Amino acid sequence: MYRIHLSLLALVPIGILGCGTGDGSNDGTVPANVRVMYEGQPVQGANLTFVPANSSNAHASGNSGTTSQGAVGTTNDKGEVAMWTFEPGKGVTPGSYHVGIRKLEVLSLPDPESVSPEEYAKRSKELDAALKGPSKHLLPEKFSRAKTSGLTAEVVEGEENQFLFDLSK
Repeated sequence: MYRIHLSLLALVPIGILGCGTGDGSNDGTVPANVRVMYEGQPVQGANLTFVPANSSNAHASGNSGTTSQGAVGTTNDKGEVAMWTFEPGKGVTPGSYHVGIRKLEVLSLPDPESVSPEEYAKRSKELDAALKGPSKHLLPEKFSRAKTSGLTAEVVEGEENQFLFDLSK
């Protein structure tokens, strides 16, 4: 059950990104770097999503060719990430974005050799019960959805594109 749960999360970027060139050719991306802070501390392991601000309008009109592609990234131990559209760390298509930042509690079992069989069985049941409920957000949940977070980024060709998101409750 645990592996299925994580597999579903892994598919989210595929739906956002669509198809890219992936062949190393000039794909129209520019560097975009983000730093995420929460209550004055860098946030490690936060998943960021850039969703094109014009995506709903373009799809409604049938003019999807003029929209930016989405982008994703995961912060390092300094709370920093180089966002990417087609290839990890290689940049974002210029445009206006709504930004979502999410960090969920990761649940796992201990090494079976480090605990007694009884303790392992107990933790296994606790994990099964936890997986049946909603995931626990480690950042305020309001930031987890790009369209409602209130966070935005404007990626412009020829500019530095450095973004700091200093989150608070």
